[in-house]
Amino acid sequence: MTRTWNKADTALLTSFVFFLFALGLHLWFSAVLWAEGLLMVSEAALVGGVADWFAVTALFRKPLGFPYHTAILPRRRDNFIHAITIMVQKEFFSRRKIFRHIEKIHLIPMLQEFLHKKKTEEQLTGTVLHFVRAAFFRKNNKKVISYLSVRFKNLLLREDPSELMNRFAALSRTNAWAQQMLSRISLLLAREVSTEETRQSIREVLAELEREKIGVGFLSRLLEVTNTVNLDEGADLIQRHTCNILEEFGRDGSPLQENAIALIHDCLLELQQDNELLQLVRELQERLSRELPIDETLTRLFHGMRKHFQMDLKREVDPIEEHMPEFYMHLRSILHVEYQHMLYLVETHPELQKIIAKVLYDLLARSALHAQTLVGVIVGNVLSRLTDDELNHLIYDKVEQDLLWIRVNGSLVGGCIGLLLFISMNLLA
Repeated sequence: MTRTWNKADTALLTSFVFFLFALGLHLWFSAVLWAEGLLMVSEAALVGGVADWFAVTALFRKPLGFPYHTAILPRRRDNFIHAITIMVQKEFFSRRKIFRHIEKIHLIPMLQEFLHKKKTEEQLTGTVLHFVRAAFFRKNNKKVISYLSVRFKNLLLREDPSELMNRFAALSRTNAWAQQMLSRISLLLAREVSTEETRQSIREVLAELEREKIGVGFLSRLLEVTNTVNLDEGADLIQRHTCNILEEFGRDGSPLQENAIALIHDCLLELQQDNELLQLVRELQERLSRELPIDETLTRLFHGMRKHFQMDLKREVDPIEEHMPEFYMHLRSILHVEYQHMLYLVETHPELQKIIAKVLYDLLARSALHAQTLVGVIVGNVLSRLTDDELNHLIYDKVEQDLLWIRVNGSLVGGCIGLLLFISMNLLA
């Protein structure tokens, strides 16, 4: 509480000086009526000023060391702090005021304006990418690995064997797999056929055939002496003819190759109707889903990616953008499309707007009500840490002028009452 000289102290001192002056006049002019009245008025003014000074001072400290029912604020500080806390919570942050102010807020236009900002889209997209990166940095990705493993197995088992065969045939036509296969096979066979070992094998087959047909005898020796049947020439001829056929077989667009490709496609179409083959493919799918080390592979994959990503973070490089640029760009494009679709839904669907507004109003109301309790706790903690003098100054500084006028009014009212009493006593006498 301030201790500087003020107008209330001036008024009290003036009352005291006026009392001394009136007392002197009364002693000097004891038989004069006006001197007696002046003394009575000054006495009442002095008593009123002292009484109000005592009352105001007793609120904050012990006036003149008087111990009974004084220093009210320091003694009742806990009750006072509790009352202020309740007042702040119930009056300044009451449920009615909070809800009334929240209802005045137009949340949907504000939300739309916020979502249309490019910075908002970048922040939300960055948040999603952050969660994607965080998924790779987790040491324990059992849930993700289990989920991906189940998805892979379900995809493998979900495929219909006949559809797989049909898709394989379509891919074969689209990518010219049959043509490539025939070209490579013919090239490989041509290399093998053109070797000397193949020629010797052909000659041995011709010689064996000759012995089977003619036998070992005079005719055989006669043909050999007259060189009627030359096995070396026959082997060379067969070898060259075979190489020519294989060359024709491997040349793109040749009739022989086209016929072979058509035959392969016909075989693939027939295989689609083979129940035994389809059952075999189904069993192969089930066996692959059981025996393929999908979980172990995914675990090693995540472990390796985490190591590489950690190294990239040390270089301050985005690991996804660094190692998976196509995936990164595709993911960003997907997020952009989905974000624009979200904006379209928010702007064009009234029912969705009602749901969003209800959720936002509910969140704001809950947050405000939570703040109501939080503000009360803060106010209580702040006031509790104040010393008695600091608490007195805090209160006194806010009502100082009113308290001073109360003391001034005490002297004025006391003087008026003294005057009325003096007049009444003389009139009745």
